[in-house]
Amino acid sequence: MVKICVEKVRYRYPHRECDVLKGVSLELPEGKATALLGPNGSGKTTLLKVLLKILAPQEGTVYVDGEDVNEFSRDDLSKLIAWVPQEEALSFSYTVIEYLLLGRAPHLGFFSLPTKKDETKIIEILSELGMLHLSHREILSLSGGEKRLVPIARTLAQEPGVLLLDEPTAHLDLGNKAKVLGVIKGMANSGKTVCFSTHDPNEASLIADNVVVINGGDIVSCGAPIEVITKDFLKTIYGTGVTVIKVHGKPMVELASDNFSKTNRYT
Repeated sequence: MVKICVEKVRYRYPHRECDVLKGVSLELPEGKATALLGPNGSGKTTLLKVLLKILAPQEGTVYVDGEDVNEFSRDDLSKLIAWVPQEEALSFSYTVIEYLLLGRAPHLGFFSLPTKKDETKIIEILSELGMLHLSHREILSLSGGEKRLVPIARTLAQEPGVLLLDEPTAHLDLGNKAKVLGVIKGMANSGKTVCFSTHDPNEASLIADNVVVINGGDIVSCGAPIEVITKDFLKTIYGTGVTVIKVHGKPMVELASDNFSKTNRYT
């Protein structure tokens, strides 16, 4: 398993007056699912990009298995960490199996082509995810939920120890959201270190072992869902009243009914 540690990371975008990350420190538990929970604009995506070396912080260090992430080449880092962004624009109409074979690139030589072994690995992944029937479909012809699963499948083709996912259920309906969350939980159960961002506390509660709450560029809480997802704390973070109930031992959040009183309605 791969260990990820962040120490006092500070990041500010060019031409911005304020830091987006304000001295963030955390550790991702190995072989567990961690949710980065927080409102829009809190710094979740920026933190994920710093972990991937897409963004270079002005201060602080990211360690991968005890080594500074800057010591890793892009190819070597790709063998350890895989990334699923919120959206991924495709320039070519790949079939699903062609696209997943791109995930094998970190394991191939510069002039090497995928082998039968690589193709067999892809078929295994598609089968495990219940996507084998999509193998030869063009990605642009897939439904929204199917399209969201494809980049997740590609990351598994990389055979990384760590998977980072940015808002993996964004814009999905209830059925497809459940399918994607189930796949993410399954990856953590298989021993991979998983970190995903979300602004939905129910997603964090359902599948995360560990919840890291980010607000205004600071980590304001960290712990098990039952410890972090509380009525008073969520009201402070999101600025709205909520009701928190336990369902099968997990905290589930509903908007409080007094948010919708007649005095707050448009007439």
